Amino acid sequence: MTIHKVLEEAVAAQQAGKYSDSVRLYGIVLSEQPSNAVANYNLGVLSVEIGSLPTALTLFRNAIDSNRGEKQYWVSYIDALLKDGQLEKADCAAKEALENGISVT
Repeated sequence: MTIHKVLEEAVAAQQAGKYSDSVRLYGIVLSEQPSNAVANYNLGVLSVEIGSLPTALTLFRNAIDSNRGEKQYWVSYIDALLKDGQLEKADCAAKEALENGISVT
């Protein structure tokens, strides 16, 4: 099975609420492609949902580093920073997003 197919299955599992399956499948993708922006982002979303903000922050940052032009990655990253009480980092991230042509306000 190709990584693209595994990623599709991970997204479908996540949308169906089969979180343990989606986590396992995203893990397969990331073991082969650690910088895969979609897998990092979606696993970050799951991490927020289960209350693991430190993990989510790392995953969102990985997604951003792989694709600086995706607004939703920035928005989710900044939101997670705010939820984690990291106001200064959130402000810095918003400025960084703006420097990359992304308005998050």
